[in-house]
Amino acid sequence: MFLRRKAIATHTDEELVRLLREGHRSALADLWDRYAELLYGVGMKYLKDTEQSKDEVVELFAGLKDLVAKHDIARFRPWVHTVMRNRCLQLLRKTHPDRDLPNGLAQDPNSDQDTVLREASLQELERAMIALNQEQHDCIRLFHLEDLSYAQVAARTGLTVEQVRSHLQNGRRNLRLIIQRQRA
Repeated sequence: MFLRRKAIATHTDEELVRLLREGHRSALADLWDRYAELLYGVGMKYLKDTEQSKDEVVELFAGLKDLVAKHDIARFRPWVHTVMRNRCLQLLRKTHPDRDLPNGLAQDPNSDQDTVLREASLQELERAMIALNQEQHDCIRLFHLEDLSYAQVAARTGLTVEQVRSHLQNGRRNLRLIIQRQRA
């Protein structure tokens, strides 16, 4: 699909972000190798168009150096996933303003929890995710960012499906409360 190099970088994502901020072009290439396919998949999920999805990935990476300079990124993978999703949703809103958003993303505007989470900036959400306990953090990341089912999250974490549901519910509530405290 996308051209990738065979060499695999030994740096963590966060180290690559730091290197990219410092002007190392190879860091951008390493991030491309790790995330181009994933982000293409995100694009396909929302846009359902091969060429548009590829274009959005390329445009995201073209502006990635400027983006990482503007944001305090604690965990790159969920951050870049969210950035790609938001790019796709903006494109859908622009090209089809009267069409409903996919996968129930056009949620009840009266829901306080959904409103707070939807309006939270990426930085607020990143800080809030870090403040969660490990089980809640893992369940939310796997379920919402990696789109795994309850059973898949349970298999990955070693928790029961009921525990996964509980951690997701408590994690969402805690995210809402943490973000509200950050804003106060």
